[in-house]
Amino acid sequence: MDNILGYKNQNVVITGAASGMGAAATALLIEAGANVYALDIGDVTAPVTKALKVNIMDKASIDAALTELPDTIYSLFNCAGVPHPPTPVYETIMINFVGLRYLTEQLLPRICEGGAIISIASTAGMAWRVNLERVQEFLALDGFEAASDWLKAGNELGQQADAYGFSKQCIIVYTMQMAGELAKHHKRINCIAPSPTDSAFMDSLATAGIGKDVTALFCPSNGDFATGADMGNAVVILNSKLAGFISGCNIPVDYGYVAEVTMGQRNNMLEISL
Repeated sequence: MDNILGYKNQNVVITGAASGMGAAATALLIEAGANVYALDIGDVTAPVTKALKVNIMDKASIDAALTELPDTIYSLFNCAGVPHPPTPVYETIMINFVGLRYLTEQLLPRICEGGAIISIASTAGMAWRVNLERVQEFLALDGFEAASDWLKAGNELGQQADAYGFSKQCIIVYTMQMAGELAKHHKRINCIAPSPTDSAFMDSLATAGIGKDVTALFCPSNGDFATGADMGNAVVILNSKLAGFISGCNIPVDYGYVAEVTMGQRNNMLEISL
């Protein structure tokens, strides 16, 4: 059972490694023997192979980091993310999706056969079906600058999506759109949709007046908030060799919340669809 996850001596890249879900995944990857290249605007304290200061909403910052990353990569973990509110609309979408997509597509040629990409979406993004036309319009914009210009122009995000929800809808749709093409090259892509998670992210929401009394409405029936480790474990498993035939999936990691909504056992306040 040695190296059951397949990470031993493999190069992996992870964003958002300084805290929360990213930090939890980073710790597990180190334990699994991976060479971890950690990207974050904050300080990464884990004993990674290399820590790089990166502002994921700044193309030049990403480009500088790319020069420091290895030529061959086994897995990419897109864990960086911010809440809205309090983060402004433009920054939220640039960090949560535009920078994520740019980094992913720059690294795709370096990801080896059998390699994988995982991103963190949200149950808040699972209304993607009702906003699909707007999401696809945004995804069709060619490149980092075009997406930035579109957002700066003040375009409406659609009635069903706030900035945070829209950014996570983009992750989910992008993941599904990319799966077929990546399969031709024996590479995988997935995302997870966490339920409310007790983290610094949640603390940021609280400063904007969205406390646990509100977010608890979207917790599973056990009443628990997830931990960063719950989500870190999930992304590490999904990018591992154990999940080698799973691709193109948005996987709720929510102790059954989405299942309850789908079966009509909970009010579908988020307009969730699978």
